[in-house]
Amino acid sequence: MPDAAHRPRIAVLGAGAWGTALAVQAARAGHAATLWGRDAARVAEIAQARENARYLPGVKLSAAITPTDDLGAAARGAVLLLAAVPAQHLRAVLERLPPDAAAPIVVCAKGVEQGTLRLPLEVVGEVRPGGAGAVLWGPSLGQEIARGVPAAA
Repeated sequence: MPDAAHRPRIAVLGAGAWGTALAVQAARAGHAATLWGRDAARVAEIAQARENARYLPGVKLSAAITPTDDLGAAARGAVLLLAAVPAQHLRAVLERLPPDAAAPIVVCAKGVEQGTLRLPLEVVGEVRPGGAGAVLWGPSLGQEIARGVPAAA
């Protein structure tokens, strides 16, 4: 396995239970992962404790996971963007991505955008036209994924 500096990096946008679990899984799969959260104080707590105590207590984050509140730094250079923010906030987060964040976006949220009734992948298409997009969805929970329980998605 390549050392941490040479691993492909995945950016996970959203530091809730699902986003944190996806970062844990990305690290398990041999990737470096950047875990972005909007709340600087909470991200600092996660970085210091190496655990998202609010959403995934007891799940330790490996050294391959870098928590940050800097969306541009999280997205730049990533080979994949996992958008694990609520559907209601997806558009605002995607609009804040820097233009040089060109990795494919995988939407990891379900629901519709209030007001427009757009599905998350439609929002991606509107905000990042021509960019690659996909959806990850299934009957699984962040706690299960983070703890390595078999699941389907």
